[in-house]
Amino acid sequence: MVRLRDVLRAHGLDSTNTIAIRTDLHPDDISSDFRTIDDVLLAGVLPMYDRMQDGPRFGDGADVLSFVATERGHARLIAFRRFTLRASGNVPGDIVYDYDGAHLLHSFIARAATPIFYDTQELSGLDDLVGNLEVQWPEPMAANILPTNDERLMVISDRHY
Repeated sequence: MVRLRDVLRAHGLDSTNTIAIRTDLHPDDISSDFRTIDDVLLAGVLPMYDRMQDGPRFGDGADVLSFVATERGHARLIAFRRFTLRASGNVPGDIVYDYDGAHLLHSFIARAATPIFYDTQELSGLDDLVGNLEVQWPEPMAANILPTNDERLMVISDRHY
């Protein structure tokens, strides 16, 4: 089996300085518009949704592989970005004015103890993997942020790497 860290190494990236986040739809964010994470993805608001965290769950300037939850505990890579931490409660304008994702923003603010938002910058180096790379996310699924060198992050698709 191939580990995520090995794929990153083959692409010239240091997995010790990168984290992985697995985004799924929080039960409190479900609505008639967003019944599943697939609805969030189809609406094009997943890159916004994973920038909303309850508390500063990773540091300022973190290089992040963003995965979307799929079936059977799998996760598909959707982006490679640098996350820049904003001051507590400071919502980026592109999130505030994203009308397609407004329900997600309001639900998140209502449920979060400490709403934290991030700005992002796209990073290069994994373009061939975005949309193609799938991993088996280890249990428990609630642990949705892991270092990319976690030995339990196993690649399950062999496309394009």
